[in-house]
Amino acid sequence: MNRKERKIRPMYFAFVFAVLGLFIAAAPLQAATQEIIVTVENLAPSGGFYFTPVWVGFHDGSFDLFDLGGLASEGLERFAEDGDAAVLQAEFDAAVGGAGGINTLITAQEGFIGAPVFDPGDAAGIQLTVDSQANSCFSYMSMIIPSNDAFIGNHNPKGIELFDAAGQFKGKQIITILGTMVWDAGTELNNEKDAAFINQTEPNTGVTTMCPIAPHTGYLGSYANPGSDPIILGGTGPADIMFDHVAADFLLPYAVVARITIEPVTMHDGMMP
Repeated sequence: MNRKERKIRPMYFAFVFAVLGLFIAAAPLQAATQEIIVTVENLAPSGGFYFTPVWVGFHDGSFDLFDLGGLASEGLERFAEDGDAAVLQAEFDAAVGGAGGINTLITAQEGFIGAPVFDPGDAAGIQLTVDSQANSCFSYMSMIIPSNDAFIGNHNPKGIELFDAAGQFKGKQIITILGTMVWDAGTELNNEKDAAFINQTEPNTGVTTMCPIAPHTGYLGSYANPGSDPIILGGTGPADIMFDHVAADFLLPYAVVARITIEPVTMHDGMMP
């Protein structure tokens, strides 16, 4: 082999490998599916707050539930004020439903009689099949009750990813929701009058506001919001449910509101009841 041939051959192979690399990079990843169980727990102690059925959405990272400092959508407002998720579900379907997005409600069937809300200590789950491309990201929301418009939810659409860049399921994830992660929708005055689950007479009542979504300042008379006459803390809700001054104060130091666990279904798990 002469010197010219020795020079051309390495260049040839380098070119071939470069072209193959382009084809591999351009080839779309095959979508993978995963059976999962999503479990929601209310971690408030006895005498504490409740929360509504939890809305969960699985999408490709393009559904932005809300932005801190921004204004609430109609769907978020209706859910945060009255626990009605219908408009939010329609907003989700309009945004990503056609791309294979999944959204549903997780209810606590053992909750308060007549309403599947999460009592303190309640837990419930649901089993779903998610796709590594269409359902790679997870969003959630629930209304804290009693309140005018307090809620929990994640504002980063890609903050909770279920699959890695290679389309592999990441495995079990535990999402711990602290009291400092309770948000104020900014759509209703927090005077604790016409507040759901304690003194509201019909949906969409209360003093309307148009404030940006922000961290909640706490119930009146609470650890974080002293100096006001409390209505919710020490008050009585449906069926003579009492809201304890301490147990229901979600902004006490180290207070935890809820836990959401996402984990793969194994052969041993079987199906959710």
